Amino acid sequence: MKTKTTATVLAEQVAQTARTALKRLVSRGELPWPEAYTEEFWAVAKTLEFSSILKKEGSESFSPETIQAFMDATDKVLGGVKDTVNNFLASAKQHVGEMESSILSMEEKDMDNLFREEIASLMLKNKTLEAKAKQTEERLKKQTEIIAELRSKLRIDAPTGLLNRRAFESDLKKELAGVKRYKYPLSLIMFDLDHFKNINDTCGHRVGDKVLKKVADVLKKGIRETDAAYRYGGEEFMLILPHTSAEEAYGIAERIRNKISALRFLVKQPETSLTITVSAGLTEAERTEGIEELVNRVDKALYQAKKEGRNRTVKL
Repeated sequence: MKTKTTATVLAEQVAQTARTALKRLVSRGELPWPEAYTEEFWAVAKTLEFSSILKKEGSESFSPETIQAFMDATDKVLGGVKDTVNNFLASAKQHVGEMESSILSMEEKDMDNLFREEIASLMLKNKTLEAKAKQTEERLKKQTEIIAELRSKLRIDAPTGLLNRRAFESDLKKELAGVKRYKYPLSLIMFDLDHFKNINDTCGHRVGDKVLKKVADVLKKGIRETDAAYRYGGEEFMLILPHTSAEEAYGIAERIRNKISALRFLVKQPETSLTITVSAGLTEAERTEGIEELVNRVDKALYQAKKEGRNRTVKL
């Protein structure tokens, strides 16, 4: 049995605590306003004796892995809260409609004015309740947008602007599930800058960073809207190409490789023009394999490209 990570345990406890806190508020007829929800959340955590959560109370420092796990868990939590608000809003609208119908019916029968005023007052209160429910839904929408923005930032490699390795592993897992279910082709390309260490050693890391950024720009412009580019680590980059055969991927890899070879970098000390090359390995996913098998094969293709002399693409 696979042992759960601390981040996973924390995320599960947060999800359970959030759901329980929401149920308590709803059972008391209270809307989940931020202040009330926060107080209820910590009360539930203490009741359930979730030490992983309680030691985080008041803390503002979390690891990226913990935040990512928490963001994933909150999707379901927010979905449940939104459903509750939507049901509440629908009931409020229905109740207002019934009140309006009752008033019209009484007006036709010329009922007592005082009774009509009481009904009108009740209808007004229901409209106020409906407005509050709408405000709650809007707040939840904003919270969802904030969470989406945080998740997006956790997926980005800051130096290059490409997606990072964490995003690569997550996206490839989803794509392989699609390959298995819908049986479409998917190819993977791995690029590695040739002799990049020499650039850092002779020209400095600032030039090296500039080279990485320019290569990242070439990758972004060289892929289609359905493709995705990632910085896999150091001077290694990955492309995920859905609905793409190995033959099609080879053409894309060669086009990008040639564009990178055409780049020129001005180095002032000594005054010279620097050029770079890349090696590429590519492979097409099989319907029954997992991430590790696929990545190992594309890595093997890249190694072969290096072994054969670099500045070339090898397909396995």
